[in-house]
Amino acid sequence: MKYIYLLLLFACSSDVSIMRKDEKSQDTSETIPEPAVEASSEPSFEPSSEPSSEIEGIGGYVNYYLRQVACPACVGEPQELTVEFNANFFEPTSDLHTDWIPEVGSCTNQLLVTVPSTNPINVGQTLSVNGPVHSFIASSTSPGVYYSYLYETQYDRVSDHLVTIPNFDETFVFQSTEGFDYIEPYEMLYVDPSYAFAAPIYRTGMTFSWGPYGSSGNFMVTIAVYTQDGSQLLGYAACVGPDQGYLTFPGNVLSQYTPYSLVVIHLARHKVDLIPYQPLNSYIESHMEWEVVGTGYLQ
Repeated sequence: MKYIYLLLLFACSSDVSIMRKDEKSQDTSETIPEPAVEASSEPSFEPSSEPSSEIEGIGGYVNYYLRQVACPACVGEPQELTVEFNANFFEPTSDLHTDWIPEVGSCTNQLLVTVPSTNPINVGQTLSVNGPVHSFIASSTSPGVYYSYLYETQYDRVSDHLVTIPNFDETFVFQSTEGFDYIEPYEMLYVDPSYAFAAPIYRTGMTFSWGPYGSSGNFMVTIAVYTQDGSQLLGYAACVGPDQGYLTFPGNVLSQYTPYSLVVIHLARHKVDLIPYQPLNSYIESHMEWEVVGTGYLQ
């Protein structure tokens, strides 16, 4: 988490800003909600046919990530929107890159993002990613590691993307996720630093809501707590639930912090699939991530 800059004299719009999905994406959005009971944190992919006996372990990781920061100046970010594509290929391992995400229905104040130790495999100089409208190239930054920075207009929502690897004849497909029409409380999304940090986040328990909802992914809300002047990070708290349109932080998670502490709220939809890929004799782990970052204070 980056240092918070309270530019209270900075003048810009005080409108609420939240990205809406394209109308065309409504026709292809997933409608099967994650079960609220006995939900699982395991990857949501279920192969349509029995995979080959040679398919074993995880040999690749693909992360398609979009982040929207409501008030970039408030958190020291240079821009509102970031869209990134990352892909790693390596000798098969039993560890997932998303093992750090807490289990559905759980909360923690010790969130730690971990990356498994792997031996990279070079699969070529570039990857080609083709969506229904836009296509892009991810270039190699080191052996087995590929990266591409994109504009938000290049992001095809809830769409199949075909990945072509130059060293192999076989392609694989991942499906992107969608954004939000609304997130509540809406005060979290104020874009003017002189009005930001206005959303009251209740220490006795706080419910966040969003729409659309009902994807097969999970939803995580992470709250970073700072001192009243924003100069010191006091701690993190995170809760994970199904993508059912609301998530409640229990009172015991936030009650340890002092009232009027500043908070930065990360609301993220995570969708993890396992895709069998015969040339590597393993699965590709696809991780679709759409995050909105807002501000508030503890009450």
